[in-house]
Amino acid sequence: MLNRLQQIARYLLPVRRILIGLAAFASLVAGIGLFAFADKDGDALLMPGLILLLWAVTGLIFVDLFAHVPHPPEPTWEPMRRRLRTLWRGLHWLLAAGFVILSLLAVDVSLHIADAWLEDRSP
Repeated sequence: MLNRLQQIARYLLPVRRILIGLAAFASLVAGIGLFAFADKDGDALLMPGLILLLWAVTGLIFVDLFAHVPHPPEPTWEPMRRRLRTLWRGLHWLLAAGFVILSLLAVDVSLHIADAWLEDRSP
């Protein structure tokens, strides 16, 4: 599974700059919506900006975290080096589980933000 995550992250590595640009743009849009407009007028910019920022940062975390996953230890290596490599890969497994939880939380937060945004816009 780690190898598959690494393949996906390396495939998305060229998109990293676009994700950084999207995060900056979303921060700008959310900031304008928060500070430039009063009350519900700013929500039209704030809520979509927050959702875009959330997903751009989540994508950046994925690409940065899994682009370089250590390979499994070789049986010819000395025992200490094999243990360290096994621990390093175990940490990446833990990070992968944490990223799954982070992604599920991002979906939940996005749904709550979109629900609040649509509720404010309904007559």
